[in-house]
Amino acid sequence: MPGQALQAQPAPAAEQARLDQSRQKILRTAEALGIAVYEDLPAVSGGPSAPRAQALPATVPPAAPALPPEVPAPAQQEPPPGNTMSKGNKLGYLVLAWHSVAAQVADSGLLFWRHAAPGFDAISESVETSVKRSAYSPRRAGESSLLEDPGFAAEMEDLTGARFSGGGTARALIDGPASFAVKDALIRGAKRSIYIASYAIYDDVTGSELTAMLLAKKREGVEIKVMVDEKMSHIFGGGQLKELDKAGVETVLYRDAGRPHDYLHVKLLIVDGENAVVGGMNYGDEYSHKGPGLKWRDTDVLYTGPAVDDSVRAFAALWNPLAGGRGRVEPPSAPQRASGPARIAVLPQNPPSMKPPILAAIIKAMSGATRNINIENAYIVAIPAVNRAVQEARARGVEVNILTNSKESIDSDGKSMADTIVEGTKVFAAAGANVYLKRGQTLHSKFMTVDGVFTCVGSYNLHPRSERYDTEMNIAVLDRGAAAEFDEAFYRDIAEAKKMTLEELNKKKPGWFSRLVGRVGFSQLSRGLRPGE
Repeated sequence: MPGQALQAQPAPAAEQARLDQSRQKILRTAEALGIAVYEDLPAVSGGPSAPRAQALPATVPPAAPALPPEVPAPAQQEPPPGNTMSKGNKLGYLVLAWHSVAAQVADSGLLFWRHAAPGFDAISESVETSVKRSAYSPRRAGESSLLEDPGFAAEMEDLTGARFSGGGTARALIDGPASFAVKDALIRGAKRSIYIASYAIYDDVTGSELTAMLLAKKREGVEIKVMVDEKMSHIFGGGQLKELDKAGVETVLYRDAGRPHDYLHVKLLIVDGENAVVGGMNYGDEYSHKGPGLKWRDTDVLYTGPAVDDSVRAFAALWNPLAGGRGRVEPPSAPQRASGPARIAVLPQNPPSMKPPILAAIIKAMSGATRNINIENAYIVAIPAVNRAVQEARARGVEVNILTNSKESIDSDGKSMADTIVEGTKVFAAAGANVYLKRGQTLHSKFMTVDGVFTCVGSYNLHPRSERYDTEMNIAVLDRGAAAEFDEAFYRDIAEAKKMTLEELNKKKPGWFSRLVGRVGFSQLSRGLRPGE
């Protein structure tokens, strides 16, 4: 099993055929985008030995800015001294901390003019009750996966309110060089429209390049709409936004009037209504790896097909209420043609909610697992529903593998939270899950696969903020080819991480400040699921 012995095994013929088919899809997509994608060795199912996919931009027309001649996949890099971030980034985290405290006070019910937000126990119970209201009994390890049953997928649609649109394609974009080669090619090739939603656009190499590309497309008459979080715009990328606004590019600073301390955490690009990218990467150098300094491990996904129409609708739902005199986004009038093998559901989530669609999709998928669950997430401070889903999966004999940040890998401003992350992983290890802590630079990736069938990927952290304060967007994908790509990246990542035993985790004791952060920052988490209780 992958989490037990990371030995490369020959892929079965059927699985190898699916992987070969997936590679052909990638090559066709890459060719259409004007880039080349290659792998040095064939991917091996269930092992970490396959090397990282690399992305190489091809020649672009003379009228367009030239891409670098080569964008290699980054090697494992040790963090700089202290793993420190720039001053601007640190100020951003101070702003985040202030809004976090203010939001908790507002949601606590202590203010007579504000209703208390639902607690994480209540959210968990609501999701779990809905998940278990199912025509399908949980299956033990070795039985056929419920994720392959159309009726089970239909239940997930009812649970989340998001339908699986057939005929799409989904391709993993592993790390900044691969993702930004695709995103830059899409933007430079745009003919009609570019829609961007992002937590932040930074004043660095990546932000400057994005601004230059958007201004060039504006001069060509392409419709451009850029939406970033209002609070973060005062810390990251203020210069870029001013330049875009001065040139007449339509920009919106996202702010929820009813919840002023909440954030837009979505990272979405839609070009010409035909291609979309969603995931964990903002427009900054630590994500793209274009500039000097930090180079985070992150993941996006490129997808096509009718799900892009659903993504335009999700963007419009955020943009239109704030657009004012700027142009509205009109949802597609007719669905685009479908030709790919992937079924994709778009999962926008605006908390707080007793029926959060991303969390519901994650718990539903875990309840249908019969082989393995692979979770790669930057900031796992799991609410009770996730803890119980892991415990129940292990009780059925399902392998559960979890990768998150260590105190050494996480960025300097998140180190106090790292103790809370490690403390929470003790529940998983006690249940028999394989827990891996990142080495090297920060993990910012957020995806999960189940049984080599299902993938959920986007901006959502397994963290109370994503259930309380951060507007998020993920996609859920039913496609073996896509799941194989994400699993390949996952096994490579855990091969570079440290596998932790429960005994080793128990030796890690948080300091006084970390205990204070855990008590104040995550006060509504259940105590009922600690190891040994």
